[in-house]
Amino acid sequence: MKVLALGGTGFLGHHTVRAFLDAGHEVAVMVRETSPRDLLVGLDVEYVIGDLRDAASIERACQGRDWVVHQAGVLSLWEKQRETLYEVNVLGTRRVVEACLSAKVKRLIYTGSVGIYAGSPEPVPVDERGAPNTARFHSFHVTSMCLAEVEVYKGIAAGLDAVLLHPSLCIGDGDRNFHSSWAVIGLACLRLPVAPTGGVNVVDVRDIARTHLAAAELAPRGSSYLLGGENLTNDAWSKVLHEVLGLSPGLPTVKIPPRAMHALGDVGEWFARARGADRGNYITLNHALGHAMSLYWWLDDSKAQAELGHTHTPIREALTTQIAWLGERGLLPGKGFGFRDFARTFFRPER
Repeated sequence: MKVLALGGTGFLGHHTVRAFLDAGHEVAVMVRETSPRDLLVGLDVEYVIGDLRDAASIERACQGRDWVVHQAGVLSLWEKQRETLYEVNVLGTRRVVEACLSAKVKRLIYTGSVGIYAGSPEPVPVDERGAPNTARFHSFHVTSMCLAEVEVYKGIAAGLDAVLLHPSLCIGDGDRNFHSSWAVIGLACLRLPVAPTGGVNVVDVRDIARTHLAAAELAPRGSSYLLGGENLTNDAWSKVLHEVLGLSPGLPTVKIPPRAMHALGDVGEWFARARGADRGNYITLNHALGHAMSLYWWLDDSKAQAELGHTHTPIREALTTQIAWLGERGLLPGKGFGFRDFARTFFRPER
């Protein structure tokens, strides 16, 4: 098949491109002129210039493609990014859907956000029906992804063959914008056994990439899937990070209650605003993250396992790879308490 990848230069994107190439498909990657392409070095891909803000460029890129994989967008928990989130995530998805319909693309594989389904005060895994509360709607990013998903369903109603995938917190190499690396780097800097109440679902990014290929080949038209890995309390996740980072155990984990975590998020947001670092498309401690970290992001992805063969690789392997990748780029601190390293990494205005 001739595949067009949107977001193929990113963290999940470059792994997905590799999965389709390994399966023998011909892959083109839509990029902006300024898009970094280091993660795709050595891969046999075609580059097509385009931008989610430019409908004409998307239409040109979609011409002659059998499958379009849409993983492009902005991930930001900052209020100053509200307009960008709407323009790129919502209107950008609308333009992709319209381009796929116009070009008669055989299938759109859309990567959404697990945040519109999971994220609950209760430690209960959530399936495709979603959590029965609104606690997860803590930032405009979640809202933008809901609205983007509506655009995909509007396309399906208009005749588009599309499937929707919702990965949890991905672990592995290539995480430039700290989508999950903020947790690794933050713990490596502070070196303290602390964890908020709540929990995470963490998954090897390669498992997610392979399931995108399976969805292209196997998923029924209009189907939606949650894609996860291991459900862990934040306490257990902190312990795994300590082990793989090689930090000395011994001290019991200090658990941070929700109100205290919310307050820490507010302090982080104030500090970022004072430094001018509250406008980026990267993850760091702010008001929205303080709320999100106190929730349980546990998934039941048995539907994807049964219908797509989605697998759960043990997370320590992916985490070891991620830590090595971060270390090679000088993003992990040396020994000792590293609050200065933490602040320099997360609150640099130039990021």
